[in-house]
Amino acid sequence: MRLLCDELRVGRPVTLLLSADDVMAGTWGWWQPVILLPAEADEWSPERRRVVLLHELAHVKRWDCLTQMIARLACAVYWFNPLVWVAARRMCVERERACDDLVLNGGCKASDYAAHLVEIARTFRRVPQVAAIAMARSSHLEGRIAGIVDASRERRAPRAWLLAVCGMAVLGLVAAIAAQKPEPDTPSLSTTPSAPPWFDERLRAFVAAKAAQARQLAEQAKLPVAAEVWPYFAAGIRGDWQTATNLWVAMRRRAHQYEGTTPDDTLDTVWSPILEIDLAWEQFANWQEKYVLAFGNDIIKSIPSGSIYFGGTDPGRGVITAMSESHADGKPFFTLTQNALADGTYLDYLRAMYGPTIYTPTAEDSQKSFNEYLADAQRRLAENKLKPGEDVRTNDGKVQVSGQVAVMSINGLITKIIFDRNPDREFYVEESFPLDWMYPHLSPNGLIMKINRQPLAGLSEETVQQDHEYWSRYLRPMLGDWLDYDTSVAEVTVFAEKVYLKHDLGGFTGDPQFVEDTWSQKAFSKLRSSIAGLYAWRSTDPEAPGEKQHMNREADFAFRQAYALCPTSPEAIFRYVNLLLSSNRVADARLLAETTLKLDPKNAQVKGLIENLKNFKPKQ
Repeated sequence: MRLLCDELRVGRPVTLLLSADDVMAGTWGWWQPVILLPAEADEWSPERRRVVLLHELAHVKRWDCLTQMIARLACAVYWFNPLVWVAARRMCVERERACDDLVLNGGCKASDYAAHLVEIARTFRRVPQVAAIAMARSSHLEGRIAGIVDASRERRAPRAWLLAVCGMAVLGLVAAIAAQKPEPDTPSLSTTPSAPPWFDERLRAFVAAKAAQARQLAEQAKLPVAAEVWPYFAAGIRGDWQTATNLWVAMRRRAHQYEGTTPDDTLDTVWSPILEIDLAWEQFANWQEKYVLAFGNDIIKSIPSGSIYFGGTDPGRGVITAMSESHADGKPFFTLTQNALADGTYLDYLRAMYGPTIYTPTAEDSQKSFNEYLADAQRRLAENKLKPGEDVRTNDGKVQVSGQVAVMSINGLITKIIFDRNPDREFYVEESFPLDWMYPHLSPNGLIMKINRQPLAGLSEETVQQDHEYWSRYLRPMLGDWLDYDTSVAEVTVFAEKVYLKHDLGGFTGDPQFVEDTWSQKAFSKLRSSIAGLYAWRSTDPEAPGEKQHMNREADFAFRQAYALCPTSPEAIFRYVNLLLSSNRVADARLLAETTLKLDPKNAQVKGLIENLKNFKPKQ
């Protein structure tokens, strides 16, 4: 603490005490100041101890305990004047903001500091029973969080309204004390206004719709929400994307869906609207405008009104949700994600949003799907038939499952319930992870796939030709007109190395902007890999003579397109390699993998793939 006192130039000796109880950190005493930390402070991370001590030492540096005593005396003498009480309360707010600013000017990241404050306020409710200044009273927390993450806020200059009241006798004393601000020890970020991003108006309207939805969810649940929630929506509505991002980062650390977080149940009720905003913002902020709009518009146009759409990837969910007429009202169609259906809080969200209109799975449906998967996994474990990457174990006679394969298998069973219980709806899917039950029902549908009501005996020649022509036409402005049935794997890898690795656009007739847009590359490549995967599945067990060769040819062509779109896409490289190995085309498979490694030299999975290919023995 001595180093922090020197850093803040606090000359008075400060006593540091550790409570035997878990009480809120606080400061008291203006002449001989004392800082009290809770018993748990010994277990805090060094970063948390630093920010707490910085905040409390800021009170010492500013003589806040003295000013608080003077304000209380003013309230006692002028108890009949409501303006005195208003000024005193305002002084408390400004005092905490000034100390927060000092911590931030000391180098602490805004989102990190906000997360620490929320966690402290949530953990420690009891305040020391002395005339102390507590660090994080819940009554003022929401406003403080908004101020902390507000990237546009000037953190040095006094507020104009404080100058206006300085001339008043008693109120002037209270307000002038409140106006103390930390000395500018470090330069602040520039607040020079800049032009809003292209998506500003569109996304602000989406945030406003999601904010209204979140408030309705919170009112229905009658549960408190985290302090950052409403400032997050407010920042998005006014187009302050930096502040919204800071708040998102603070909340993400406490979201139950991510590993390594400390789950906060005050986020659960409104988490889905929060997440959907972030998914949309991330895509809009990183793609070229024309490609994210093409992605969204072309998928939306391909789905009839009233249908049910499963959006699997982040853009497949986030972009479509934001660009739909009304996600909450299911206009023009109902958008769900198959990836979160095993999460009970997401099912609660779907029931609240769509329950009266379409069948949404219940908790019983979810439990039934889990039990069904568990029984199947146990059977396959005994038969040594587990899927690659499937983590199924027996512990004390009980079967335990974990990992992405297990979760997506359960998600797949729940999607089947939705499909079966909504027989009058058409269904469409943007695939993230292959779901076995869907494959017999799938057919290409523009950028995505349709889930047909009845299993298809095969894909018609017309359907395959339409898909071939659609994607060839779609990719021409992006990559140029050079890739066809006869283009070899070697030619595709030469293109990838020249354009993406060497950035040599000599003779390139595609769009140079697409070459620089890695987000668009990954998204469109993923879409094409999904349809190629459908063809590959059809080639493994064909029902009609000649279908194997036909489907294999289309799968090969579609995978070459997917690889040309993004040579580092895991779906493109690994799924295409599997197809090539099924035909003993080991040399082509190695060429693809080695080219990908040149573009992504630190990719351990690709390195492992190359080693496996070296030892691969072709089928006789």
